[in-house]
Formats: sequence, C-alpha cells, structure tokens
Amino acid sequence: MSGEVQPFPTGRLAKNSDWSLSALRKWLLSDPGEVRSYIVKSVRMDSTSQCFEQHGSGPNFQGGLLTLCTCKHQMRTSLNCATWPGTWIAGFTSRCIHKRRHWLFFLTRIANAYESHAELWESLSETTRRNKSAQNNFLGDVFVPRGKVTGGGRFDPRRYYQPSRHSHRQGTCDTGWRNDIDYWYADRYGPPWLLVGDPQLTFIWEKPVIRLDADHCRNFRKWASIDRLLRHLRETP
Repeated sequence: MSGEVQPFPTGRLAKNSDWSLSALRKWLLSDPGEVRSYIVKSVRMDSTSQCFEQHGSGPNFQGGLLTLCTCKHQMRTSLNCATWPGTWIAGFTSRCIHKRRHWLFFLTRIANAYESHAELWESLSETTRRNKSAQNNFLGDVFVPRGKVTGGGRFDPRRYYQPSRHSHRQGTCDTGWRNDIDYWYADRYGPPWLLVGDPQLTFIWEKPVIRLDADHCRNFRKWASIDRLLRHLRETP
C-alpha cells in the first residue's frame, strides 16, 4: 500500500472534525436516514501523533467534498441511484490499528449519486476537480473524461485519461482504475453509484474519539436508522 497520505481537510469540512458523541447525538438523533457502514482498511494510525492517516483514495475528502467512488463497489450497488440521497455512510477503522477497537473515521449523509465519472466530473467545480482528479493525484478518486462523454462511452475506460501514477495502478496489475469506471461485476450486482456527501453533514475524525461497541462484518452492514447506529457507539476511553 502506498506511503502517501490524504491531508485532512481544511475549510468547511474541517468544521465537523473530531466531534464528541454527545454532540453528534444532539445534532443527528432525529434524522430518519438509513445507514451503511464498513471498515476503511486503508486507514492507519500514526504511532507518534496517535492520529489516523488515510492511505487510500476512498473515501476522498479533498476539494471540499467527501466522495466515495473507488472502493466498496458492492456496497454502492446496494441501493439505486435515486435512493442514495438521504442515506448515511459510516466508515470505521480496522480493529488492528488501535486498542482492538473499531473507531469511527467518517460519517456522511449522501447528497447526490451519479452513474458515471463523466457525470460526476461535470458536476464539480474547477477547484474540486483539481483536488480530486485521479489524473493528477495519486489518491484522487474521480477519473477525467476525454471531452464530452455520453451514452455507453461513460463506462468505457478508453474514454478517460489513464492515470500515470495512481493507487489503483500499483504492482504488476494496473487494471484497478478500469474497474472503478466499468465495474467488472455490474451484471451480477448492478452499477456502483458514485456518492457525494453533504458537506454540512460530513464528519471526520483525526483521532480515536468514538468507537463501535460491537464487531463489524468484513463486507458492509445495514442500520435501519442513524439512531440505531448511535446506540451502538461509545466515547473514549
């Protein structure tokens, strides 16, 4: 895995950093949205600062938005495109990185879902494009279309710029980035929608503050409501 790390966000996303559990409960308890949670295996713990480090491209929290476009493909197929907005996603750390606990790394309510990288690219501002571009960033998560791409071409990797250096182009196999554009198992599971979190309802933790008081399955878990998830969370220590 790469030694490169996503810098923690500044600006509007930084305002919702390292919230306490009590503050989170007060803010979100009445929200009716369902939740999908998973383990973010690319997160590590820095032994000196005791802070989390994101060594993967998903979630990507650069450019003022949290996006999920390059990991958890099967989880992203679990709802249709129109149903994702209003649904929450929670990302927990692996138990092996700190005190044998799953720590809450991020929580976001999905604002928009897109069918393809071409459509997502068109929706982004120039600043966000620059920070999320997989063509220019090793941990970027949005692949850059070669001009206007429509129809079936939206899922053809040849219609996008191949990243010269990217986390999904490592080792002897460099086809991971193509799978992010044209999911190999779409016929079986459906398309993995590209998800964009609401920046006002995106929370990120640099430090182990809130833990899951349960084991987490390897794939992903469904929660009937944000309230149901909050009942299973505990605060440090």
